[in-house]
Amino acid sequence: MAKTHVRLAWIGKLLGIGLLALGAFGRGAPSAAEKPAPKFTSEQLAFYEKQVFPILKENCYKCHTGKKARGKLWLDSRAAILKGGELGPAVKFDKIEESPLLKAIHHKDGLEMPPDAKLSGEQITVLTRWAKEGLPFPPEKDTVVKVPEHKPGKVTDADRNWWAYRPLTRPAVPKVKDTSWLRSPIDAFILAKLEDRGLTPAVPADRVALCRRVYYDLTGLPPSPNEIDAFVNDTRPDAYEQLVDRLLASPAYGEKWGRHWLDLVRFAETHGYERDSVKPFAWRYRDYVIAALNADKSYDRFLQEQLAGDELDEVTPESLIATGYYRLGLWDDEPPDREQLRYDVFDGIVATTSQVVLGTTVGCARCHDHKKDPIPQRDYYRFLSFFHDIADMNRTNLRRIATPEGRRQRQEAVRAKEANEGKLYQQIYELEQREKTKKREE
Repeated sequence: MAKTHVRLAWIGKLLGIGLLALGAFGRGAPSAAEKPAPKFTSEQLAFYEKQVFPILKENCYKCHTGKKARGKLWLDSRAAILKGGELGPAVKFDKIEESPLLKAIHHKDGLEMPPDAKLSGEQITVLTRWAKEGLPFPPEKDTVVKVPEHKPGKVTDADRNWWAYRPLTRPAVPKVKDTSWLRSPIDAFILAKLEDRGLTPAVPADRVALCRRVYYDLTGLPPSPNEIDAFVNDTRPDAYEQLVDRLLASPAYGEKWGRHWLDLVRFAETHGYERDSVKPFAWRYRDYVIAALNADKSYDRFLQEQLAGDELDEVTPESLIATGYYRLGLWDDEPPDREQLRYDVFDGIVATTSQVVLGTTVGCARCHDHKKDPIPQRDYYRFLSFFHDIADMNRTNLRRIATPEGRRQRQEAVRAKEANEGKLYQQIYELEQREKTKKREE
């Protein structure tokens, strides 16, 4: 055992010596960015200031300066150009024609800069000459760009204090000059902005227009002439409230407004891809959403049933149908990589849930920390873990949602239906036989 430790120690020393030696030999000559800039002539510097700089400023600096340069390529210093970005040094003095910068301005090899329109021939000649002359650049402006250090997964107090993440508060109602126009505190916010800009509110809509607006807003359907006349001639002080309540109680209300929720959660009755096969029983989820709106189900309960309807204290057929939420996305029934597909489905659930419920794009953090919002990549996978036990979308993964009592009632209804059909068929048969007998006798 002791010899083994000694041998491992010697191997470690030898590996360490080898790595040091590799480091010494691998250092090589300094790169062009590390070499001191040559001394340029006054003519070369004037050429840069008068001809090169205007082209760069007008066509390149929008994307390749500042804190977040595109492709991590800064073009506002010689050192930054030679250091390069994601594609390496932008200019290669040993192979000048192979320089990414020159390829980009010539729109070659998939590189196009500027992307919207190619530079003129004269501008390309100027930048090519500049590169071949060694990138003349005023020494006082040639500072090395410091790339902002990325701190992975760090959420700061400033991030938490962003307005979108603060708790909701009730703001003070603004004071207005024309208080007679106000019918609710919300009107004060509208009128205050109008008065600040010297504007006055539009005149109130007449009763015909008001009736049509309410119908379209709540049911998506136009009122009939009789319904318009009934509202116009309704002299009750609460006629408008009565109309709204009646339309909210209409089945068309859930059908109209359920459509908006179905759009948000990507509802479709087919799976997509080349075969676009049918999603079994997808209509049940659609009807669930419509019924929930028409029953004025609370939003909290509405979400709970869709996200965890099979784990509630009281699981019902309705709450199980609600979990059809997890089956609304795309599904490939013949994927080249099943594990990839599985996580693509998870990604769709994470993206949809975060955007619809949280109002933020957590899905952007699948491959890296979110670039705009304070969402680390690890939080994406923490979020995804809540959905990790969801079964595959295979057609065989269907769940019987009826209770034993519900199945018994359905079987009785089916038997009664079949018995009635039998009686009808018997009556039809007897009528047909009677007609045949009558024809023979004639």
